[in-house]
Amino acid sequence: MIKVKLYKWVSALFIIILFSACSNIYENGKELAADTKPYIEEITVDELNLKIENQEEFLLLDVRQPAEYQKSNIPGSILIPRGTVEFKISDDAFWEEEFLYTPLKEDAIIIYCKKGARGILATKTLSELGFTNVKNLSGGISAGP
Repeated sequence: MIKVKLYKWVSALFIIILFSACSNIYENGKELAADTKPYIEEITVDELNLKIENQEEFLLLDVRQPAEYQKSNIPGSILIPRGTVEFKISDDAFWEEEFLYTPLKEDAIIIYCKKGARGILATKTLSELGFTNVKNLSGGISAGP
């Protein structure tokens, strides 16, 4: 009798653990970005404009696709599409081609995309790679004037 009760408790615990482990499955990238947003820092368009006006030093990364970048971009930004940011951010050869220094882990980096979702994911990725001063432009380039 005790073995049966113990078996039921172990089975119930296993089922609870199994279902709770499946709670972070997302339907799409927007859901993933929404869930990731609380774990990153963001900057508003007004704050970015103030940094530009004050000529503060920071690296501005556009993580959209090349065709989007060609249509419109923020002057002074560097294009690194979202799918390659993990590989290019510390690639000395890439930065030499851009005539820039490879960013240091503590350098100020501001990331933007069209509406913010890709920027959120790229910001989280760079933080996970050890970059300590990374922010996403809230709302992306679409949030601008």
